Amino acid sequence: MKVSVVIPAHNAAATIAETLQSLQSQSFTGWEAIVVDDGSRDTTSEIVSRFAQEDSRIRIVSQPNQGVSAARNTGIEHAGADWLLFLDADDWILPQHLERLTKELISDASIDAVYSGWARIASDGSLFYEGLSGKPVNMFATLAGNNVFAIHACIVRRSIVAGVGGFDPSLKTCEDWDLWQRIARTGAHFSLIPEPLAQYRMRPDSASTNNLQLFNDGLRVIARGHAPDPRVPNPSAAYAAGLPAEDLPKAKLNYLCWNAGLTFGRDGDPLNLLEYVAQEHCPGLDPELVAQFIFRAALLPNCLPAAGWVELWPRLEGRIQQFLSALEAQSLARALARHVSLRLENLILEHSKATRPLTIGTTHAVLVEITEPILDISAPPAAERLQCAVEIEGEQLGTLELPVCDGWVLSYVLSDAIAAEFSWTILQHFFQKTVYRELTIRRDATGTSLWRGSLCLASELPADEPALWATAHDRICWIVFLQELWGRPDWPETHFYNPRIWRVFAQELLAGVRNLPAGKLAIPKAWTAAPKRSATAGPIAVEISQELPDIAVSDQPLQVVPTVGGVALGVMPVNVNGKILRAQEVRVAVMCECGFELVHAAVREGILGRKIAGASLRERLAAAAGERASKKQDVLLQTCASNAGTVFARHPGAIETSVSRRAMLPAGTLQDLVEAATIAGEPVIKASEGRMPAPVIYAPEAIWLPPAPVAGSEGKSQVPVLSSADVYGRKHFETLFATQPDPWKYTSPYEQTKYEQTLEMLPADKIERVLELACAEGHFTVQLAPRAGSLLAADISQVALDRAAERCAGFENVRFTQLDLSKDAIPGKFELILCCEVLYYVGGKEELRTFARKVADALEPGGYFLTAHANLVVDEPDRTGYNWDHPFGAKFIGETFASTPPLKLVKELRTPLYRIQVFQHDAGGKVTTPEIVELPQPTPPPPAVAGDVLWEGGSPNRYGERKVVTERLPILMYHRVAPTGSAANARYRVTPEAFEEQLRYLRDAGFYSVTLEEWRKAMVAKKPLAGRGIIITFDDGYVDFLTYAWPLLKQYGFSAIVFLVADRVGGTNCWDSIYGEELPLLGWEDIRRLQEMGVEFASHSATHQLLTTLNPEEIVREGARSRAILQRELGKAINTIAYPHGDTDRVVRHLMGACGYTFGLSCRSGLSRFGDSLLDLPRVEVTGADNLREFVAKLSL
Repeated sequence: MKVSVVIPAHNAAATIAETLQSLQSQSFTGWEAIVVDDGSRDTTSEIVSRFAQEDSRIRIVSQPNQGVSAARNTGIEHAGADWLLFLDADDWILPQHLERLTKELISDASIDAVYSGWARIASDGSLFYEGLSGKPVNMFATLAGNNVFAIHACIVRRSIVAGVGGFDPSLKTCEDWDLWQRIARTGAHFSLIPEPLAQYRMRPDSASTNNLQLFNDGLRVIARGHAPDPRVPNPSAAYAAGLPAEDLPKAKLNYLCWNAGLTFGRDGDPLNLLEYVAQEHCPGLDPELVAQFIFRAALLPNCLPAAGWVELWPRLEGRIQQFLSALEAQSLARALARHVSLRLENLILEHSKATRPLTIGTTHAVLVEITEPILDISAPPAAERLQCAVEIEGEQLGTLELPVCDGWVLSYVLSDAIAAEFSWTILQHFFQKTVYRELTIRRDATGTSLWRGSLCLASELPADEPALWATAHDRICWIVFLQELWGRPDWPETHFYNPRIWRVFAQELLAGVRNLPAGKLAIPKAWTAAPKRSATAGPIAVEISQELPDIAVSDQPLQVVPTVGGVALGVMPVNVNGKILRAQEVRVAVMCECGFELVHAAVREGILGRKIAGASLRERLAAAAGERASKKQDVLLQTCASNAGTVFARHPGAIETSVSRRAMLPAGTLQDLVEAATIAGEPVIKASEGRMPAPVIYAPEAIWLPPAPVAGSEGKSQVPVLSSADVYGRKHFETLFATQPDPWKYTSPYEQTKYEQTLEMLPADKIERVLELACAEGHFTVQLAPRAGSLLAADISQVALDRAAERCAGFENVRFTQLDLSKDAIPGKFELILCCEVLYYVGGKEELRTFARKVADALEPGGYFLTAHANLVVDEPDRTGYNWDHPFGAKFIGETFASTPPLKLVKELRTPLYRIQVFQHDAGGKVTTPEIVELPQPTPPPPAVAGDVLWEGGSPNRYGERKVVTERLPILMYHRVAPTGSAANARYRVTPEAFEEQLRYLRDAGFYSVTLEEWRKAMVAKKPLAGRGIIITFDDGYVDFLTYAWPLLKQYGFSAIVFLVADRVGGTNCWDSIYGEELPLLGWEDIRRLQEMGVEFASHSATHQLLTTLNPEEIVREGARSRAILQRELGKAINTIAYPHGDTDRVVRHLMGACGYTFGLSCRSGLSRFGDSLLDLPRVEVTGADNLREFVAKLSL
């Protein structure tokens, strides 16, 4: 392979030598260089000529100055290789560049162009920026809107460059982008090498930063990408017309933002650029992209590194805000200016190397060393958010964000947030400096293990000590934490969770008595009697850092308040068997109820704000508890800050949730917060008036006892009873076909041979009425159709049926129907029924017998049943067969149908791997001998299953009942169910027909509705839900939910959560008025009626604002006001919010938790997993464009 490197050069004497040297340094030597001297007036030609004299691969071609495009076209004309690389005279490539890219080309002959990552290099040689994060899914669609790689990062076929006309000389800039776009329009295959192998030299006077020329040329290229391009004679059919014209405004405005950044970098004002795109509007303009474009582009004109933004911001902030406000007005993108500004602030702080504290816009950045006292933080007046970098002994842990309320972030809140975010890593650091140093590493024949005294903490560890400690923490930290917390350094983990541990101790004590001389027995502390306490009226507090008491009980159940360092974690009911609650039972109950909150509290109260060296964790907590006790602070009602103005007591809810997180709230929202708390019956405590405005605190350790819930008021979801057939029911097959076409490789020689053999076993004459069961995607159907008068093809999967219908579109005698072999009747009488490769999935042997009787009943007298199935070793362990986890194979299937009157076997073809059998409906009962044909295996099995074949027979996999459980929960997000609506909002509207099809699938697949609380409990226990759980949600609360959605939900047995915009109930969706379609929302009368019928309602904020664009006071008002209104109107506690537009971040979630929300639903796509934050649960959006296949595939994301 040979590559022609085309190098246009104009007055390049200062850089051309380095460029040519980078070529000569290539590990790949099969290149030639054509340097086109484009009318240089310096010594460029002389320098190149010297190189050419010494290296015959270098040639020089001279021409009058015509511009870079014309120079490159000249180079193409003189190129002798089939592959081209365009290298500018001031750039260079790394030594492995050509070798890596040509190796990729050689590996795949279909590649038309291969490109690498690239890097911008500052004038001082330092790395400025690495480009390219990944290959675009659709190269033409990407290049229609922007360029994605540097010109010298790509090797391309010469023929394809010539075919699209080379470079456009009319473009002074963007000429490479224009070329790549034309090449991509042909459908060319681009490949990617991600490493940055091309180097791009930054220059202050570069044409790529001459933004007015760049802007106009770029707009021309973008417009060409959204229309037909006559310069491309052979476009791909998919791209011949370009991208849709409606996408053009977004592309132009995005490009505008890049050029605005360049203007800012030149210390200019880009407002005039808006005049060039004055007619373009795009409400969906992405603020993240806008921020990234401005951030990256503004650095280029002066070749600044990313850290240079700290210098730019003070002089650009005002102009940036003016530009963003004008861009928001023109684009019609809601709250765009605030969104982009906030993201810019974060980008600047992320890359800043300046000393903190530092304020950028509305974000105040600080550094907190957690081994020093953690103090209240006073922020500048403009600050709304605190970005806190957290360190422990100089080692960075990460950053967190908190709201600034009334100019402050209290240490009370900050320490809690640090513990909640970083407690596991802080514990690791603390134990490494304390407990871990005392552990013993043992190495023996069994491997490497870690011991604490005589107790093995972990085994099978890496032998290398650094690797050992790198992995040990996650293995041992929890057990070490429990040992330290409870003062039991010799206990294994099982002891802590055994409520009857005294029995173990008794056995150990007896063993010790037998083995020790008289008078020599020492009683371990853990075996001694616990202190005694009597439960009085109300809850009883127990301090974790003290010896737990045995509690004499009179009332059942007992209310226990566990405290850590004197700070309450919550109220937990404990059931008592008898009159005494043993200390160990208290310990087990505390650990099960509090879980990881014990770690958060222990780190917050025992480690933060103190030096690492010194007392143990338990000693630190005991000292903290003693200090609080000496000050006579009420354990059950601590106001947390002596100068707090108002304290909101703990919200009802589980301990391991946002209920346990401290918060400061804006004083301006006090009225809304008090109203929400009063309606919910939650106490509000007025404290001192020391600070103005007096701080408003949410204090989770301010304990109160809510009224006990009415027994049975919270129903448990009914889990459908699933048989073994449901494991391989509709969900299994819909998912299989939705996620991969041709899952069983029907077109393989193995399957095609089997099809041919099956057809040969049919009667010679055409058969009038034929039923093909389990037709899948129709690969056999299309071959069977010519042999049938009328063919009904059935399958359990609608996705498969849709594909089969497309495949058989030319046959008018073929119809399709959905049918479940286990549950549905066979529709009618037939002369021939075929059912192949599916009967393993009907369930057990009795279900197979039931199905055989259905087949016999559906056959006309004299009719035939044909079946083909694999031989499984479960039938015949001493013969060749597949080792699949099914209860039976072809042999048992054949025996079952042969023993089902009036069916009789008339013909059978046997190979080592499968059998094809023909049965006939014989009402006369004549005894005949079936024709048996045995053949050697005609074709090898497909590679995907070849490893499952036991050619010499063997023990089969044990077949057992497979339990259906939910480890990843789909939370579906709908907006509307309606037959008609505007095209602009079609994405958010599902037709009633499509919705019913989706619900029918969910019902048939065994899904059932669960609650968020049930999922929370499963997450805490890390125990899957039984069956196939699902949550169906609707945002906004449209009237058509009552008209169309709810009747179908009831019909198919599902419930739903509807999120209401509290201040807009009974009004319209005015937030979407820009799209020209205002729709009526449910009123309170209909909402209460739906609630009585089982619909759950929750918050979608008060006015449907983009929450991240609001200041803390506005955020809290949206959450608190909505909660107050909904609780007042619905008469029930509200603890769930769906963020409008899915717009959320750490500050929003922190404040929503403080407002009383336990669950927060986003628009982040995916299934919910055990590790998800309850205030940031993902959802699966169901759009109006989703067909059933796409819907099913989304359930398996």
